[in-house]
Amino acid sequence: MLTPRSRVFIIASGLAAIVLIAVVDLKTGVAIPLAPLYIVPIILMSAVLERWQIALLGLVCTFTAEFADAFTWNLKEGLPRDALYWFAYVAVGLYVHETVQRRRVEQAHSDALRTEVETRRGVEEQLRLVVANSSIAIVTVDESGVILDANDAAQQLWGGTAGDISASLERLPLIRFVPSLARVQVGRQGFERLRTMMQCQGFRANKDPFLADVWFSTYNSPQGRRLTAMIIDSSNETRDREQANLEQVLVSSRIALGALSHEIRNICAAISNVQQNLLLNKPDARQVKEFDALRQLVAALERMASAELSLVKRQATYVHLDNFLSDLYIVVQASLREADIDLAWEITPGLPAVWADSSSLIQVFLNLIRNAQSALLESEEPRVRVTATRQGDLVHIAVADNGPGISDPDKLFRPFGQRGGATGLGLYLSKAMMRSFHGELRFEESPIGATFIVELTVAEVDE
Repeated sequence: MLTPRSRVFIIASGLAAIVLIAVVDLKTGVAIPLAPLYIVPIILMSAVLERWQIALLGLVCTFTAEFADAFTWNLKEGLPRDALYWFAYVAVGLYVHETVQRRRVEQAHSDALRTEVETRRGVEEQLRLVVANSSIAIVTVDESGVILDANDAAQQLWGGTAGDISASLERLPLIRFVPSLARVQVGRQGFERLRTMMQCQGFRANKDPFLADVWFSTYNSPQGRRLTAMIIDSSNETRDREQANLEQVLVSSRIALGALSHEIRNICAAISNVQQNLLLNKPDARQVKEFDALRQLVAALERMASAELSLVKRQATYVHLDNFLSDLYIVVQASLREADIDLAWEITPGLPAVWADSSSLIQVFLNLIRNAQSALLESEEPRVRVTATRQGDLVHIAVADNGPGISDPDKLFRPFGQRGGATGLGLYLSKAMMRSFHGELRFEESPIGATFIVELTVAEVDE
């Protein structure tokens, strides 16, 4: 690429050559035509001039040659001669100009192609390294379901060690490892641009099954249709999730049974008091067989209720409250929006981490939001307001609604209290869950609606 300085130098050199040829032509004064020599500076300058500039340069050289030579000019001889000069100069200049321009275009195209090839080679190398070093199993399959390429993660996922599958998965049928994925008909019409995911059963080289999450797509290549899949073993995640759900169910069951046993003991105590009063008023009632049988039944109920199934203390963990509340907002705002309930989310920024059990804590908030949603069914402008502030070593998260409120707050957290057709266990279980990791749930009086406060202890982390 010519610089402006180089362009100026070429034009100056060409003009100097034109002047030199003219001076020599004037000095000689002989009938020797020097007009063809002007082609040299025209060739030199045409590489940097435009087409109209070349035509103008040809005109300048024509007049210069006619002025400097020793030939007599007249209309009959001079005009054809000048026309021939101008045509020759312009033709040579345009030829040189087009040749140089074509070479420049070809050079630019060649440079762009070289840059594109180098860029593509770099991207392909990066992609190859990403695929090779990915922790996700990635395989490419042809139309017949044969594995064409697999990374190291796929070797480990299906083979365990490098020697389990002849040190390579290539050329092995995919149906051996993921039967459901192998049934995708890559070569069938309509499957050219299939992009989706599925969960299915996979098998290792030793036939051990595992739960696989698969993301795959089909595409056309010069060698035929291909399928590329990314596969992960989700067995551990599924197991952990199910175990957490089972533990949650067991904890809730323990709370419910503990509450039931507590109520049975209360009833048994009331029956015992009635028996004692009956014996005081009618001492001979002890001789009645039915009275003794009733006493034995009450004693049996007391023994059954004494098998206390109290809540097991949950292990409190370090919970990032900002992240937890963001996830909670995503969960609850959709259901409230569908119920046409306005949600006011007023969270103090930069809340500290707290000690809690995440799965139990989210169950508590979901129960509070569900209760508020039920209380707002008849409200004209239903609204739920969630606020979170730090107060000393505690974080208070308030869930308030503008519903009809609570008529008898003293009975809120009692088990088996019928409220609005519900069993009355929701708040009792929520309070028990909070106490299981040393938190607290309480009701707070408010002029409008109902307000519940969730108290969490700030987690002090060493520097």
